[in-house]
Amino acid sequence: MFTLKSKKILKLVTLGVAILGTLAIAGCGGDDSSSKSAAASDAKTIVVATRGTSKPFSYTDDNGELTGYDVEILKAIEKIDPSLHFEFKPMSTDAAFVAMDGGQVDLIANQMRRNPAREAKYLFTNEVNDYSVRNLVVKDDNNSVHSLADLQGKKVVATTNSEFVDMVKKFNETAATPIELIYTDKGAAETLNLVATGRADAAGEYKYIVESAVKERKLPLKIVGDTLAVVPTYFVVRKGDGMDDVVKRIDADMKKLRENGTLKDLSEKFLGGDYTVEPGK
Repeated sequence: MFTLKSKKILKLVTLGVAILGTLAIAGCGGDDSSSKSAAASDAKTIVVATRGTSKPFSYTDDNGELTGYDVEILKAIEKIDPSLHFEFKPMSTDAAFVAMDGGQVDLIANQMRRNPAREAKYLFTNEVNDYSVRNLVVKDDNNSVHSLADLQGKKVVATTNSEFVDMVKKFNETAATPIELIYTDKGAAETLNLVATGRADAAGEYKYIVESAVKERKLPLKIVGDTLAVVPTYFVVRKGDGMDDVVKRIDADMKKLRENGTLKDLSEKFLGGDYTVEPGK
């Protein structure tokens, strides 16, 4: 016959067994969770330099979140391809190339265009992000400028290393009076402000940026003349450490985003239209 003391001991033993069982089950769950974490940690981290101040491509929204067309493309890629993880670091384009040369940055997402000098030094994705339509923009009360020829002897502001700089330099080679170039690395926000405030006579900017600035920021600007250029943009990737394989994976993922309509949706959301196909084609 069990005594009162024996019954208490039995209850304690039973309770101990139950606790051990619970811990064993929890331990199994913990192992599963650890394996999931290990799988997630297998993703290759790609450090991305992006301007962060160039709406609608790369900027901080009202909630303090980095967003924009170029940024959201990479976020969409990560959703369909967990083997890649993108870590964003806002910086100017010039700083981005310095950081890439120093191995601190793997990819630049700043509406990058191909040119021979860059292609000799860096890798480029092959899938086009978008086709950027560049136009001349002047203050809305300026009725004397319709082309580069009308800007001889006047001040034109341009983002450092943009194809518009090359365009103006080429024009100046044969111009009777050269156009005075003002350089900035602060992007369209700065170029458009300089034109709107009369500190520059014109700029060459992307059509959707100008339209957005007029609509949202109420800047007194207008587009004039014919289209200056239609420029396909890409991501720039550093060479080495298997990054050529990363380029192939990004290209494959971009094709999926194009096929399932995500790329078009992002273009319409951020750029105001479908710029994922070349105009006129």
